[in-house]
Amino acid sequence: MTDARSARSLSELPDEATAIVTGSRHAILSTLGEDAAYAVPVVFVIDGDDIVMPVDEKPKSGKPLKRVRNIEANGTATLLFERWDEDWTQLGWVMVRGAARMDDRDVREKLADRYPQYRDPELDVDMGERVIVLTPERVTWWLWQ
Repeated sequence: MTDARSARSLSELPDEATAIVTGSRHAILSTLGEDAAYAVPVVFVIDGDDIVMPVDEKPKSGKPLKRVRNIEANGTATLLFERWDEDWTQLGWVMVRGAARMDDRDVREKLADRYPQYRDPELDVDMGERVIVLTPERVTWWLWQ
């Protein structure tokens, strides 16, 4: 038996779906470009009603990253959290769709608390100056029940 439902915010999720989000170490961020969808793994923190993702400084071509360009162009994104297990009765996912924007919100401390890699001086991870902020408008989840 399976269970699929939707809500408008993370706070409306049942406990088991909330556990998928809070227990995830990463999620998959999808944005829409002019020619195709674009998906990348991201780390995140929950900040109030928003999900905030750092944009690490990693200049490749001298222009903003594709996910940043897509968000600035259309202001929407989807974030997928999943719980995978070889025992398929343990499967589940949560998909958050909503308004996305670039922001200078400071979540460095929250990120460092959640991901010790940000505190490791040998890794020297640069969080960048801006973050992606996703404000949920529709949250859908599926749980094997």
